[in-house]
Order: sequence, then C-alpha cells, then structure tokens
Amino acid sequence: MNLIKQLIKAKGLSQRKVAAEIGVGYHSFIKVATRAPWVTKSGEVRFYECRHIREKIAAWLGCPYELVWGPGSDFFLKKLITEEIGRQVKDEKEQRLKALGIL
Repeated sequence: MNLIKQLIKAKGLSQRKVAAEIGVGYHSFIKVATRAPWVTKSGEVRFYECRHIREKIAAWLGCPYELVWGPGSDFFLKKLITEEIGRQVKDEKEQRLKALGIL
C-alpha cells in the first residue's frame, strides 16, 4: 500500500474526503498520490506527477513539499504514520478511561 494512502487511513479519513478537502478530483488525487503508471503512444511508461496536486497534498499534511515527495520521503512518511497511530492509540486509551470514570 502507498504511504500517502496509509497515512490518510491512519488519520481515519477516506481518500475521497481528502480530495474534496484540498479541492481536487478524486481520480486525479488517486493517480497522483499513488503515482499511477500510464503508457505513452511510443510505449514509454510514465507516472502521474501533477505538481499542483502534490503541493496541495503536502500543504494538507502541513509539511514541506520536499519532505513529502523528495528522495527521503519514505522515511518521513513512515514517521508520520507511526506518530499518527500513536496519537490514535493515546486518544482511544483516554476515551476508555473517561468512560470508566477514571479521568
């Protein structure tokens, strides 16, 4: 699974919702976020890399473009996913404690 998709899922959102929030079409968002391949008439394989959509995704994440799409982006995105999962676990734990009347 693509790291951008994993991060969106970790935040508890859908790709369709994020696409609507940043103001781009769902299918365009998917193609850019997953770097979907396409073949030119000459048989060359290329990838969807629309800069303005990439910039909107980076802005939505609150991160610089280079960190989200640059050479070291895998490490950075994995760190964001780990932090988000940790935040979700912490929030869930607090909710359970409140439900039990401990907090």
